[in-house]
Amino acid sequence: MRIPKSSGMSFHNYPAGISFINNTRKITVMNNKTKVQLIDELNELRKRIAELEVEKKERKPPKYEYQFGNKNFDEITFFSIVQKIINIFHYFIIIVDEDHNILLANDKVLNALGKNIEDIVGQYCPKIVHGIDESFPGCPLEEAIEKGHYIEKDLLDPFYKKWVSSAIYPMNCKTQDGKKIFFHIARDITDSKLAEETIHQQNEFLKNILESLTQPFYIINANDYTVIMANSAANFGNLTKNSKCYKLTHNRNKPCKSIEHPCPIKEIIKTKKPYIVEHNHYTKDGKVLQFEVHCYPIIDSDGKITKIIEYTIDITERKRAEKKLKKTQKELEIKSKNLEEKNIALRVILDHQNEEKKNLYRDIFKNIKNLVYPNLENLKVSSLTENQKTLVNIIESNLSKVIKPFSTLLISESINLSPAEIRVANMIKEGKIVKEIATIMYISENTVKAHCRNIRSKLQIKNKKINLRTHLQSLEELVWYKKL
Repeated sequence: MRIPKSSGMSFHNYPAGISFINNTRKITVMNNKTKVQLIDELNELRKRIAELEVEKKERKPPKYEYQFGNKNFDEITFFSIVQKIINIFHYFIIIVDEDHNILLANDKVLNALGKNIEDIVGQYCPKIVHGIDESFPGCPLEEAIEKGHYIEKDLLDPFYKKWVSSAIYPMNCKTQDGKKIFFHIARDITDSKLAEETIHQQNEFLKNILESLTQPFYIINANDYTVIMANSAANFGNLTKNSKCYKLTHNRNKPCKSIEHPCPIKEIIKTKKPYIVEHNHYTKDGKVLQFEVHCYPIIDSDGKITKIIEYTIDITERKRAEKKLKKTQKELEIKSKNLEEKNIALRVILDHQNEEKKNLYRDIFKNIKNLVYPNLENLKVSSLTENQKTLVNIIESNLSKVIKPFSTLLISESINLSPAEIRVANMIKEGKIVKEIATIMYISENTVKAHCRNIRSKLQIKNKKINLRTHLQSLEELVWYKKL
């Protein structure tokens, strides 16, 4: 239902003193006006202000009135007050009647919808806000009407793909035709909902991780050595208030204190730092196993250690393996010497192969230069059809791509660039700017600039007004045409 407008005035056309926006008169004084002219204009303005004051007093009050508690307000005053109030809030606020018709909305709503107040007043709220022709599923308005009090609930809006906290509050006032008016406020709680879901998933994930561990994991009270929680791999069974760590793992009646088996809890309380120690733990059947115990402190806001996190790794087999390794250590030292001699010989062979590879590259360059390119040049200047010229250009382009890695290698050899400088040089040659190179290589722009300075220095063009990209391109051509 559209709210009727008194005296043919819109919400933005109220009398002076109660309108939403007070119009201000701008007075422009020209430098060439005389003092007499300015005084005359001032008197005219005063006269006009007096006339407006008379008109304001004589103006009849609006036809419609709104009842709020025991007081009646005219339409303009009522909506002026409400509009100013709801514009204070940074939430989405809409004033609706019991039939979902929009009576008013704050600037937050108007900006989100991209509409003016005149465009939505009297319109069906679900249609304007959610784009549907029926009541929005879960809308708290019907429930608030039925129960006679405010309703708040969290809803997932499929239209906007957002979670919102939607609340409806009865305003204890009615429209001219007797319909109840409600204050509807909505807050975007998508981030908090996602955070809650993330925390829930993380808790489940953590629980699954702890249970998936094949090694014992448990948390100990630092004050009395009580095991607070443990995963299934700890094999402690049902824990009680008297389940002490030293009884469960060492079958002792007192905390550990020997030199070979120092108590990690005592050590952590002294240092407030993580601690690792090797202990012999007893199984339920009396079997002794060697464990590497990793301990981490949990410190409260007062700096006091309240709990200890422990996880243990069975190193029994590892210890046995270490003994075997010590036996064969001398043999390995002898074998390592033999391997070192073989490695020296292998490096000589590899160096020889690399030199042969470089010679092969040079032979390829020479052959292409002397046997292929001259014929291509002659073919290009001969009488060819357009299709034949296109094929020749394609051959030349593909041939350049084939020899590009070879030329890059020769360039790097001739100026002794580092691997990083080679990458920078290639990207500069391809037209990349400093910012693009930094993004591609995951380095800072200052680092890229430093590489550029090193390249210019090795090319012997430092402090010279020479374009680095052009010089690199010409250098590649020089290696191709002259170096070989």
